[in-house]
Amino acid sequence: MMTPPLVIELGDFVLRSVTPARDVAWFLAGLVLLAGSSAAVLWWSRRSHTDPFV
Repeated sequence: MMTPPLVIELGDFVLRSVTPARDVAWFLAGLVLLAGSSAAVLWWSRRSHTDPFV
């Protein structure tokens, strides 16, 4: 009695990146710019309004 194989072989299966490195770099640059501008707006907003409870 033969037992069926526990693994299905798919042949040469290699994951290749389909996204160019330049696009990833632009995405990361945009993410850093967005995070930086958001932090600047929050800092400026907190700085411009005095807290009435202090």
